[in-house]
Amino acid sequence: MKVLIIEDEPEITAFIKKGLESELCVVETADTGERGIALAHANAFDVIVLDFHLPDMRGDQISNQIRKYKPSIPILVLSVERNMDIKIDMLGVCDDYLTKPFSLRELVVRLRALTRRGEVLHGDILTSGDLVLDSRKHSVLIAGKPILLRNKEFSLLEYFMQHEDIVLSREMILEYVWDMNTDPFTNTVDTHVRLLRKKLETKKRIFIHTVPKRGYRFASN
Repeated sequence: MKVLIIEDEPEITAFIKKGLESELCVVETADTGERGIALAHANAFDVIVLDFHLPDMRGDQISNQIRKYKPSIPILVLSVERNMDIKIDMLGVCDDYLTKPFSLRELVVRLRALTRRGEVLHGDILTSGDLVLDSRKHSVLIAGKPILLRNKEFSLLEYFMQHEDIVLSREMILEYVWDMNTDPFTNTVDTHVRLLRKKLETKKRIFIHTVPKRGYRFASN
């Protein structure tokens, strides 16, 4: 799980970051709304932890700006506010709300619930050019021709297509397609990418693009 924390209190940011990284999450941080919006637009995050009160912007303003470009990304808001009316208003622009102080365990549970909910929103059928993936039928077609993929190859392709035109690191791919405890130094990702390329690509048809020192980007040419 890749998480963006938008929080201006260093102690709280450090507390959340350390806790999430102990759960094998990949974490990036921002201490202003402007910086958080920029990071959210430029990167692929699975969920955002957003403070309601920031020096430059309110949480609802930040959420609205992010959702213009990433309408389906789950956002959890943190705040000292206990007023029920404010909570109800915030739930109109975010997905969950947690009042400070909070336990790290509860935060992790809520974030994982939000990301699972987000996965459903991708839908059953994904398309990119003449490539079609149907998750219910576990089928893949290129120009109407069926392509036989093994389970991990299918999961890898599905993850790529869900994040089309976004750079995905090997660590992110390992966490979603393989077990969270998989050795991050393994060449499993590269091996399966090579196998997937052999089955999908030709000299004229490229889907998986290598981004040096960063990972892979999926996009039909």
